[in-house]
Amino acid sequence: MAFLLKLLISIITAGAGFLLLTHSYQITQIFGHQEFAERYLGAGGTYTMWKLFGIILIFGAVWYLFR
Repeated sequence: MAFLLKLLISIITAGAGFLLLTHSYQITQIFGHQEFAERYLGAGGTYTMWKLFGIILIFGAVWYLFR
């Protein structure tokens, strides 16, 4: 039972990360540009921030599943 719960949480989290990777433009249109991301990541930093967050979610989901 515990493994099935971990699997479900990992699938949902990885799916959310995948959506962040593929829809960063639409997410930026909804939430707007983030000044700190534009300052520290350069031009287009908000899109990069969403993509990095998506990658972190995917790796975190895989790590959580196999730990």
